[in-house]
Amino acid sequence: MKKTVFTVLMALLSLAAFSQSSSGTWDVFTSTYTNKDHNISWELLDNLTWVRRPILTEGTLLKVRNDDLHILVSLAVQDNVEQGDIWESVSDFESPQMVEIKRLTAKHNGMTFIGTKAIKSSVCGIHAVNTRTEMKKYYPEHQATVYGIEVMYIFYLRGTLYSLTVTGLSVLEDLIEDFDKIAIDIFNGFSIK
Repeated sequence: MKKTVFTVLMALLSLAAFSQSSSGTWDVFTSTYTNKDHNISWELLDNLTWVRRPILTEGTLLKVRNDDLHILVSLAVQDNVEQGDIWESVSDFESPQMVEIKRLTAKHNGMTFIGTKAIKSSVCGIHAVNTRTEMKKYYPEHQATVYGIEVMYIFYLRGTLYSLTVTGLSVLEDLIEDFDKIAIDIFNGFSIK
């Protein structure tokens, strides 16, 4: 079971970083994504302007960005997966292999990997794993350190693995708490039946 979860997660994470599918509808006026095939809806903060990101491959249903706050939001799925209690796999999200993937992602983005942490959580009453990954980069010309923070919830439902991600692409140290509050508000807009 754990090997299957790990394999699916590796594929899902690589797809989630750069892909988007045309499944579902995005309402630019209400900042809401709905997908009848998966019975999901995600109402993002409507006081922010969200810009859709390009569709590159299958796997990610939604990928939008807010340029004012430098936040990227994505929703990815992997259908027809072996389902179990994801809480049994929480340690896999901090495995050396997963840490190395995150470290390579940070390096690819010119940043220093700080760490990743996974905890048992829930989404809409469903067992989920919440991961938080942090990286940073110092800009001497501005005498400032900028953080990249990825918060992800992963859960199973009806043979599908879901991944909800909110990423702060460039968060100043004194604004980390503000990013965390915004991320919580964004995740609270997600619903699944």
